[in-house]
Amino acid sequence: MQDPVWSLSQVLMATGGRFVSGPADAKFRAISTDSRTLQPGDLFLALSGDRFDGQQFIPEAIKKGAAGIVVGSVPEMAVPVPVILVPDPLRALGDLAAYRRALMANLQVIAVTGSSGKTTVKEMCASILKQEYNVLKTEGNLNNLIGMPLSLLRVDSRHDVAVLEMGMNRPGEIARMTEIADPDIACIINVQGAHLAGLRTINGVARAKGELFRGGKTWAKFCVNVDDKHVRELARECPQEQITFGLTRKAFIRATHVKNLGEEGMLFTLHVGQCKNRIHLHGLGEHNVGNALAAAAMAHAAGCRMEQIVNGLIAFMPYDKRLQVVNVGGLKVVNDCYNANPSSMLAALNAVKGMKKNRKIVAVLGDMLELGSESEKEHRRLGETVACKGFDYLFAIGEFARKVVEGALDARMTMKQARQLESKEEIVDSIVKLIALGELEKGDYVLVKGSRGMRMETIIEQLDKRL
Repeated sequence: MQDPVWSLSQVLMATGGRFVSGPADAKFRAISTDSRTLQPGDLFLALSGDRFDGQQFIPEAIKKGAAGIVVGSVPEMAVPVPVILVPDPLRALGDLAAYRRALMANLQVIAVTGSSGKTTVKEMCASILKQEYNVLKTEGNLNNLIGMPLSLLRVDSRHDVAVLEMGMNRPGEIARMTEIADPDIACIINVQGAHLAGLRTINGVARAKGELFRGGKTWAKFCVNVDDKHVRELARECPQEQITFGLTRKAFIRATHVKNLGEEGMLFTLHVGQCKNRIHLHGLGEHNVGNALAAAAMAHAAGCRMEQIVNGLIAFMPYDKRLQVVNVGGLKVVNDCYNANPSSMLAALNAVKGMKKNRKIVAVLGDMLELGSESEKEHRRLGETVACKGFDYLFAIGEFARKVVEGALDARMTMKQARQLESKEEIVDSIVKLIALGELEKGDYVLVKGSRGMRMETIIEQLDKRL
């Protein structure tokens, strides 16, 4: 077990909690919110949600060796370890992360948010930064009010930079994460129609994302996407130093001579001020050039040199379930299953269209969730886009699959080409049948994409077993 990094007095100071019972000289190895992964010596925070009560897991946490517990109400059972009472364990988690961040005086914290591309930009940025620095980054997409503080709590004196991803689906969440992380560098990649169920309009999305800039300290550096009108507007009244990026000539960090290499990625010239260099990016689609510019802007703000930015972008490899091309029985399946909103769907369709050449292309699409009252309109528009991009087949599944197919039929796809299917097994059967009939051949592309809740990757798993 590693040496303890938290004393009881530090936990009380960070959270403002009340020591209820137990040894007063306790020390804790780390902070845990999950009794399943808790290690001996950890401090267990009993978080509660709509579907669970964290206090139910206290016995398991104690059995696994928890050295203390943080609770929102005094447990009825006798507990042999220190008990710390706080008004809200979730807020206490954030307060602990903020305390830890404040101890690291020399740590540069980079915060990134946006409607799409957050994880890819974070990974690109980390790829650049590790050319020079010891980097802590958000693992996976642990980017909410639980995941982001847990990511920050892993920081120690060995780290030079922390790259933190911030996601949200309602107002106030980015503001709280900004308060916790206290970023030195902040980037809003884009503002698009995502999470409309909780934010209602694109202006609501902009206000929520803008909490990152509004909560920034005066000496922070803001990375501003000048190609996005909402981001430009959010940055307009901010007095902080700004590093602009985009395709426009006015951007400090920009791209020219962009060439789509299809499955091989993108080729472009990166400009950082007066410096320029040719980049071969292992990311599919033109939208990834924009992601690379955002990463370059943050790395430049952190002090990286042009050579490091170039090497880091060249070394970048696509992240799990983000436009990954995998060979399945001779078909080239484009796994973009992690999540979906209207803008990311368009980016994925464009990326696959760019690979078509003389091959056939198939779109297997699940619902885009959390679009609220815009759901039917956006799904119909998605079907129209699939048809207009020249896809040969469309298979749609989910609550709004009918709307997707209706849009495709309106845009001149035939009923043979565009189909609504009731199960993932039917989709796999349909693709296997197309192969048997010779309609699909080795080297043809199949895009699989949908929101996280649709778990579209299971279609790829089933297809792999059949082919």
